[in-house]
Amino acid sequence: TGLGLAMRRMPIEAGMDVLVLGAGPLGLSAVQGARIQGAAQIIVVEPIRARRDLAMKLGATTVIDPNVDRGVGNADLIAKIRALCKTGMERSYAGGRGPNPAAYGPMYVLEAVGGDRFPNKTAEKSPDPTGGKVLFQAWQLCPPGGWIRTAGVGHPPGTSVTFPAGAWSNGTKQQAGGNFAGVNTKRDIPMFARLMESGQFDAKSLVGQTFSLDRAKDALQAAADRTIISSVITLT
Repeated sequence: TGLGLAMRRMPIEAGMDVLVLGAGPLGLSAVQGARIQGAAQIIVVEPIRARRDLAMKLGATTVIDPNVDRGVGNADLIAKIRALCKTGMERSYAGGRGPNPAAYGPMYVLEAVGGDRFPNKTAEKSPDPTGGKVLFQAWQLCPPGGWIRTAGVGHPPGTSVTFPAGAWSNGTKQQAGGNFAGVNTKRDIPMFARLMESGQFDAKSLVGQTFSLDRAKDALQAAADRTIISSVITLT
């Protein structure tokens, strides 16, 4: 699903700026997919330091802690990311997007956060356990002509997001949802396997710990506590 965010449904074009919201197993796979696709810049927003560090290893160019940079009403976080995506030329007649800050941002926004389905007992806490605010951030940060792809799940019942009606119905931001991100299993899994075999996709770094089948509960708890990226259960 993480690779599908970057490589399948409306795949990332080479040379573009990409924002990945969340650096769990989905987000870190999306980071690698964006790198494989040739993204010019990959910005990752993630509250857990160990995951930010791993994102840099796997291809991110900038990592941001939302607990530090969110500011008042997320204004600092929004402004920081938009500034990272400016080319240095703002004059519209010279190829820029003009002086409006909202015209700048990552052309591809990949959301892999969702809600906190399990209580986080050990790692740094998310500033938004519902995940609803993150979805609105994705909308805010996507510039005109950009793409929003969402794959996060686990939003608590009653979580809702409000978008400007006119901009939603008649704007140029394009959103594609789906918790499998456009992946066709028979078509894509062999390709993803070849990416692992060739070393382009680092799956090993996403395996936090291996558990025997009788420790399945421990495997789930470790993933829920976010002390590791993912748990793998062996059947032998």
